[in-house]
Amino acid sequence: MPGTDEVERTMRFGRLVIMVTMGMLAVLLAGIPVFEVVLSGPRDDAWRPLAALGASVPLAVLVLFLVRDRIDGRRIPDPRFYWGSLALLGLTAALVRDPVLTMGLFATWWSAGVFTAPRRRGAVVTLVLLAAPWPFVLVGGGEVPLPLQFVFWVGSILWALVMASSTVATIWLWDITRQAVEGQRARARLAVTEERLRFSRDMHDLLGHSLSALAVKAELAGRLVDRAPERAEKELGEVHDLAREALGQVRAAVGGYREPDPAEEAAAVRGVLETVGTRVEITGLEGLDVPARVSGTAAWVVREGGTNVLRHSEAARCRIDFSLVEGEGGRALVVEVSNDGVHGEGGGRGNGLTGLAERVAAAGGGLTATRTRGDGFLLRAVLPF
Repeated sequence: MPGTDEVERTMRFGRLVIMVTMGMLAVLLAGIPVFEVVLSGPRDDAWRPLAALGASVPLAVLVLFLVRDRIDGRRIPDPRFYWGSLALLGLTAALVRDPVLTMGLFATWWSAGVFTAPRRRGAVVTLVLLAAPWPFVLVGGGEVPLPLQFVFWVGSILWALVMASSTVATIWLWDITRQAVEGQRARARLAVTEERLRFSRDMHDLLGHSLSALAVKAELAGRLVDRAPERAEKELGEVHDLAREALGQVRAAVGGYREPDPAEEAAAVRGVLETVGTRVEITGLEGLDVPARVSGTAAWVVREGGTNVLRHSEAARCRIDFSLVEGEGGRALVVEVSNDGVHGEGGGRGNGLTGLAERVAAAGGGLTATRTRGDGFLLRAVLPF
């Protein structure tokens, strides 16, 4: 996929090409009165072609502004440019006496101006401009026979249709390109946002458990300093080890994503919970063989479940179960973390469970967190594979 800088350069070059192409049309629009200045010869009203030339230059500039607004994504360009160019068109046409040049002037403006107008106004302008040259032609037609003027009129319409088709096709292709690039930019922004959410979720899951364990052990060590200094020293050593482990996990997460192991997480949860007097039973890990993505998600479930027991309960027992089940959609790993001592509103969902639910859903599974009989709480994840 092209890089952002390359895409931006391509877009700038494409815009420049279109502006140059439409600029040639504007030059033609401004140059039509030049033909009358050159071809008119000596005449009493020699000021008229010069005045027409003076009006056609700002007319061409306004048309360029209309085109610029259109290719920059404004479906309805600045109406001041549109109606200003239309007024200058009428003034220029009134000053040009040659019927062929008058029709060419209308045809050239129409090929660029009609697609920059709102749809209803564009339809009205189209119908008006089909007949608009005739008053100017009848006044300035001079010796040109009426049938020949009609031929010029039809030719100018065909010329306008050909040029308008080319202009519309160019703008249409530009719109498709611009929309594709904008879609690519949106996908890139979405990918960055999703990665930030994933990383923040990982940081919460990584540090939530470790920091909770650190807080519990530090508090326990503080209580034991006077009563059991040796036990306090041991707890402080474990605090140090947990801090180093948390630092290592953060570095691993920053350096590159690594899925945790469910056996390691279960052992870590057991070690922390048993420190605070919660007996932990782990079943179903022996011989567990599941895909790495399922195993990693299961480890996150165990980590978050253990953190919730530590934070939100006074459990005497905690049970961590792994089991394989067969279903209509295939096999699935079921991970259950239960305890018997939830307190308060422990069944609510905080950031941890919300992030875990998103992680499990991304793996194609489902997560439930429910109160059980008495003061029990069950966190259950089903991970299909």
